[in-house]
Amino acid sequence: MSDELTVQHKDFNAIITKAGDPNNLTFKTIDEKALVEINEWMPEVNKKVAAFQKQNSQTTSSLMSLNMIDAGPYRVLRQILAQVEKKRSALKENLYNLEKSKLKHQELSEKDDLSPLEHLEMKKMECDIIDAQGPIEAALKELGALKRRYEEICKNKKIPINWDEEDFENAEIEHHIKSMFRNAIRDKLQGSCNIGTMEYFEQYGINPITAYAIVDGYIATVQQMIHKQNVGPGIESHYQFLDSMYERFKDSYKIAAERIGLNSIVSSDFLMKEVN
Repeated sequence: MSDELTVQHKDFNAIITKAGDPNNLTFKTIDEKALVEINEWMPEVNKKVAAFQKQNSQTTSSLMSLNMIDAGPYRVLRQILAQVEKKRSALKENLYNLEKSKLKHQELSEKDDLSPLEHLEMKKMECDIIDAQGPIEAALKELGALKRRYEEICKNKKIPINWDEEDFENAEIEHHIKSMFRNAIRDKLQGSCNIGTMEYFEQYGINPITAYAIVDGYIATVQQMIHKQNVGPGIESHYQFLDSMYERFKDSYKIAAERIGLNSIVSSDFLMKEVN
């Protein structure tokens, strides 16, 4: 009975794994010549890969990740800081794991009699330690680039280096008014009024019917210019429109706040402030 089970076990292994087939222990296509060719190319790969180990290019980060939420500079700064915090957290974990591997490797290297498994572990650690350098450097490069973007925005938008939570809150009305009109333009270009956008307008004291009528007028003006001149205005007109909507409706939120019984929407006593 035992011998019968052993035979069945071997037959079953032949079904669930390729290990029993000696032909699977060799490559089918790659020969020594091909291995040499690939091996000689690896230094070039290692050199060039360093240029692409970041999650995003600086161009993508500057013109897409940051620009997609640009309705005020403080929101862009917050996005930068959020990215920095995320990358810093990942970098901390990578550095911890790297140092842990180095210590473990050192412990094994000091042993006089290593088992075959420990030799294998050491080789794996050596590979991991070397491979970890690229992602760590890539993360540092991204942090450096984000630092420069942060400094440029503060300088060009005249934001004091010691800005605080109160400054951020004071800029939120601008962000939201521009965001809701940007959404409304997108709604109308898709041929409808969005319920979420209408609620957005009402929450900040803006009549949604009036707002969509203004957006219709803006879209019609741009389309007329395209028809007459065969070329439309640049993105600057879009920015100017959003700026004008903020100037026109920047105090409308007070109506909404008063209606629900609020004297103000920000409690300054409970905000972080920089001490000069």
